[in-house]
Amino acid sequence: MELKQLEYIIAIAEEQSISKAAEKLFISQSALNQQLLRLERELGLPLFHRVKQGMIPSYAGEIYLETARKMLMMKEETYRILQDIADMKKGQIAIAYTPEQGSLMFSQLYPVFQQLYPDITFKIFEARIKKAEQLLLQGNVNLAFTAHSTDSCKPQFDYHFLAPELLVLGIPLKNPLSRMAGERSWETFPSIDLKLLKDVPIILVSHETRLRDMIDDLFAEAEVKPRILFESTSSITAFNMANNQVAPAFFPQSYVVPGAPVAYFSIGKKEAWMRSALTRKGAYISKAEKDFIHLAKELLSKGRSTA
Repeated sequence: MELKQLEYIIAIAEEQSISKAAEKLFISQSALNQQLLRLERELGLPLFHRVKQGMIPSYAGEIYLETARKMLMMKEETYRILQDIADMKKGQIAIAYTPEQGSLMFSQLYPVFQQLYPDITFKIFEARIKKAEQLLLQGNVNLAFTAHSTDSCKPQFDYHFLAPELLVLGIPLKNPLSRMAGERSWETFPSIDLKLLKDVPIILVSHETRLRDMIDDLFAEAEVKPRILFESTSSITAFNMANNQVAPAFFPQSYVVPGAPVAYFSIGKKEAWMRSALTRKGAYISKAEKDFIHLAKELLSKGRSTA
């Protein structure tokens, strides 16, 4: 197997299209198609089903792709080890983070990191947590900045814990329930019983997010079926709806604005999740990546941002 050939097949699988994969790889569509046909003739098996939905990996294709991804990850890991041995401060770090707070975190971290490693570049993927984990497993990224409940760690990953963060319920001040919060609730986060929301329309983040999984579990534990006004993939939207007196909404603590017309509550015994940097289980972490993780931990511990 040639490494370039492996990259070609992985690109076709990811894009589910020869034309889109060729565009991504900066080669002609005909050249990429010939590479695929040549490999399939060599193997004596089709690697993809050509269907209306696009190029879908066959059973043989799935096996080939699994090995191809492992080989490319081994290559990248070997290069990182050798760069550390040579004390080189060059290369690329591929990371995934969330589109909202993750991008804010990176914008704050990058100037500091660039002073330490001016010749290291980044390949950025903005993705929700579930997609970021998938990108990490597929070898598209070296680091994924995510959030998770403390009892939901997955065996495929090594977790580098950064900082805990409360799950917050924001209730508009015009709602009578807001009076239970008292003064300066953005500092105290008094607890609220979810049973009080039984007949209250609320705003939830969508099922695409890990936060929604956590919220659903809490409602199930409280034996309450929430009345959902609408759902959004954006925690910013959820906060803004509470801030504009539309309805109560759930969001991470990092979205709290002191002094806004919102009463802030914690859930149960101050339900929280953990912000973490994830790497593949047992994967080598370069010195530059370790320093980036350390800087992220310092930043989050100061409460300036979240991943």
